[in-house]
Amino acid sequence: MLSLFLSVLLKVAVLFFMVAAGYFCGKLNLISDGGAKEMTAVLFWIVTPCLVVASLQSMIGKVSVGSIFLSGALSVICIAVSIGVSFLLYRKHPSERRRILRFAASYSNCGFMGLPLVNAVLGGQGVAYASMFIAAFNLFVWTHGVSCMKKEPGIDYKKAILNPGIIGLAIGLALFVLSARLPEVILSPMEYFSDLNTPLAMLVVGVYISEIPLKELFADTDLYHLSLIRLLVVPVLCFLILLPLHVDRTIFTTLLILSSAPSAANSVMFAAQFGGDTRLGSKAVALTTLFSALTMPLFPILVDCFY
Repeated sequence: MLSLFLSVLLKVAVLFFMVAAGYFCGKLNLISDGGAKEMTAVLFWIVTPCLVVASLQSMIGKVSVGSIFLSGALSVICIAVSIGVSFLLYRKHPSERRRILRFAASYSNCGFMGLPLVNAVLGGQGVAYASMFIAAFNLFVWTHGVSCMKKEPGIDYKKAILNPGIIGLAIGLALFVLSARLPEVILSPMEYFSDLNTPLAMLVVGVYISEIPLKELFADTDLYHLSLIRLLVVPVLCFLILLPLHVDRTIFTTLLILSSAPSAANSVMFAAQFGGDTRLGSKAVALTTLFSALTMPLFPILVDCFY
């Protein structure tokens, strides 16, 4: 058990060294706020779809179609749990803060923080299952998430369906179900783009953290409560729900890692887009990311103890 904890902790530490590089790039103005947004766009529009397709390609003949869809169904349950918890707990806060805190508690940074750790701990099979979680995340975040952050209610279903994560998954799943392998001249560039996911994502997270004075970051008591909910309460509830189902160990570990990730970077981007409190969103992402170095390694251990 200790060796597994140290192994996962080492992988988290590697990610945080990359985050530290992004932090210093932000502090030294080597990467501006605009640059971080452009890097996020590259991750969103190019890297993530390539990663999803390439991962599913690598699993053809190794993972069943049923297990892929099972991971998708269980992902929906895990995200629904986090949304339910956030709705129950953030009811008395002022509207401006409530919107940010609910969103930050509901949605994990499954793409930027969770996916690199899944890849490091479980490899391509874990990434294939994770792609279903990310698809569910995209559906929820562009429907419930947008509605949560907007001052006026309403859902843009076109954006919910026609986003790069869903399009990449649709292409990747179709090829996977048909056992159709892409030619090397197409697959190789996609694999190269996939390799950018971890370093680019960690740099972006580091730049976001660099924008918040550390003194201010640790002064907001609501953020400690948020960190407890996002990093411990939600993944523990997911663990308790999934445990009696006796699902495949890799699926179980993948879903727990993604559910235990810190608050989504969308907390900042959506706040900016819909006129919310971007400073609170940035602090939520920053503090939960810092604390996640201590909490994320615990959940692969939980699976190891009970499976």
